[in-house]
Amino acid sequence: MSKIRLIISNDEGGQDIRDVLPGSYTMGRDAGCDLVVSSPGVSRRHCRVSLEEGAVTVEDLGSSAGTFVGDEIIQGARRFRLPVELSLGHLPVRITPAPTVQPAAPRPTGDFSEEIGMTLSARTHMAPAVSGVDERTRERLDMLYQLPLQFAEEKDLERLFDLILNRVMKLIPGAVRGALLLREETKTRLEVRASVPGDAPPISSTLIQRAAREQSGFIWGDKEGETEDFSASIASIRIRTGMFAPMLWKDETIGVLFVDNPERKGAFTEDDLKFLISVAHYAASAVANQMLQSEIEQNNRTLENLLANFSPKIRRRLLDKSRAGRLQPGGEKSDVTILLSDLRGFTKTSAAMDSEAVVEMLNDYFQALCGEIFRHDGTIDKFIGDAILAVFGSPEPDPDHAHKAALAAIDMQASMAAVNGRRAASGLPICELGIGVFTGEVLHGFIGSEDRLEYTVIGDTVNKASRYCDGAKGGQILLGVRTNALIAGRIPARPHTFPTKHEGDWEAFLVDWREV
Repeated sequence: MSKIRLIISNDEGGQDIRDVLPGSYTMGRDAGCDLVVSSPGVSRRHCRVSLEEGAVTVEDLGSSAGTFVGDEIIQGARRFRLPVELSLGHLPVRITPAPTVQPAAPRPTGDFSEEIGMTLSARTHMAPAVSGVDERTRERLDMLYQLPLQFAEEKDLERLFDLILNRVMKLIPGAVRGALLLREETKTRLEVRASVPGDAPPISSTLIQRAAREQSGFIWGDKEGETEDFSASIASIRIRTGMFAPMLWKDETIGVLFVDNPERKGAFTEDDLKFLISVAHYAASAVANQMLQSEIEQNNRTLENLLANFSPKIRRRLLDKSRAGRLQPGGEKSDVTILLSDLRGFTKTSAAMDSEAVVEMLNDYFQALCGEIFRHDGTIDKFIGDAILAVFGSPEPDPDHAHKAALAAIDMQASMAAVNGRRAASGLPICELGIGVFTGEVLHGFIGSEDRLEYTVIGDTVNKASRYCDGAKGGQILLGVRTNALIAGRIPARPHTFPTKHEGDWEAFLVDWREV
């Protein structure tokens, strides 16, 4: 079956090439999508592509930025012959038949193949051969060899614990009942995670606690008098003999594995106990690994949420800092450029709309606007209703922050015009955008504790940027005097004044963004 190639452009100007078999695939930012596209302009579940040899059916999944073929927006499911150029919002995706791989040239003679004495498939896991042992010992050794491989393949610990316990019961002939218990995160008690029979056998908390406390495996019930020592608890659960092994990880007991026999003494041997302790060590290792993986996933989710407001380039730098342990709470004072944008007419327009339509409109605009901010290395500090507060030159220093902020403002107005054109053609309500850009000193950085960090900027520069944003009418960009001076004529702008409520008229520069 021939494969189909998807050439997905990224925000850095590169390409991600994926060759897949014919079939149906969802595309979007969400990690649960079949084809994950990491771009802020792409919706979490953006579209579905149903690939077949020579054709593709494209269906938009309610994305904010739309799915296009050329200038045509996809509505419903549309079928196209290959090759075809899609756009997920602004992100190009080319779909074409994958190049045919030429068969390898015939192996030349004299390649020493005849010298190979034996071949074994590495896909089959085989325990090392052991001689001089009985069949039961060989089966136990094989189980201990296979366990790490099974732990690596099986991500569901519940199924794996059931597998372990059933194998243990099979390979310890005297075992009639058994259970695997794990300590809760609160570390106050042990809970059954697997048992034979399935409804959990009666358990002696006294013996379980002894194994956990002393961190040693033992066989109980073989000596005269032991029944009397524990008569109150043991008699009620009908144990004649039991075998207990703690699950240890880094000198800490995280669980207990046990089997017992309610009918007879002398059911277990020293070799049985050694085998049970070995299995308990493997089980402890698997639990610790799962806990580590869960912690890593949680940390990654936290870090991803923390860095969601940064451009891809800055995000990579911050990730590198985080991995090196250098992303710490703290702020610094320096000059940055603040960009504040606000939708004009949003309050009046949204008053006549239902909540879902309002959210859809905001997402429609914000997808486009945030993409332009990120493209010019800006950082989104926060969303304030229908306003966006962005910072340039932070958290990583950038000597060209004023120019990049002005370029971002220009591209935001251009993207706003494009979104409005698309919405108007579909009969949807539209708004205009006012933008203020101001340069000055702020305190900026990650404020909070090591458990909860939040990026923020503090200072009068933010308030002044707000004044410039308030002074900008729909479709306008107002630059502060210092911002314009730093740009040094690279952006077409002319002197302008605007009124404020309590401070008179302020000087500004009005950007002729349509001339850029």
